[in-house]
Amino acid sequence: MSNKKLPTVPVEVMDPIPSPWAKPRDIRDLFSYRLAYMVRLNDRHAQTVLIDQFGLTLGEWRTLATINYLGRPSLRHLARTTQQDEGQLSRYVSGLIKRDLLAKKPSETDQRMVELTLTEKGEALHQDVMTFAWRLNQDIFVDLDENEQTQLISLLDKLFQSISRL
Repeated sequence: MSNKKLPTVPVEVMDPIPSPWAKPRDIRDLFSYRLAYMVRLNDRHAQTVLIDQFGLTLGEWRTLATINYLGRPSLRHLARTTQQDEGQLSRYVSGLIKRDLLAKKPSETDQRMVELTLTEKGEALHQDVMTFAWRLNQDIFVDLDENEQTQLISLLDKLFQSISRL
C-alpha cells in the first residue's frame, strides 16, 4: 500500500477553503465540515479493508488498539479515553471477547473492577492491523512533500490543543 494513491472514490467537489475569518457561503466552507468529511472517507476505506482482510469493524479495531495502549483499562476508563458511549463499547468488547481477542480480568487493585486485556490472539491481530493502519497513514501523505507533512502535523497538533480548551 505504501507510496500508492488511495483508490479513487466519488468525493464531493469543493472550492478551496476560505479563511476561517471569512463568512462561509455554505457548510462546505467550514474547516470542521471538511475535516469530518475527510475522516469519513478515510474511515470508509479502512472499514472495508478491516472487514475484508481482518474480520474486524473499525469500531472493534479502535477498541482493541486503545485497550492495547492503555494496558488494562476498565470499560469506563476506555469510554472516557475514547469519548464513546459505554453501551456501544460494551458491544464491541463483548464481540471481541467471544472471538478470543480480549479477556476480562478482575483488577489487581480493586476486586470490584474488571480490567480488559488483549489475549495472545488479540495481540497478534493488533500487530497485523497496526501495520495496515501505519501504511494507510503513509498513503494519506503521498501528495505532500516532507516539509508539508511536518507542517501539517504540527498545525493539526496546535488545532487539537485549541479544541481541547473548548
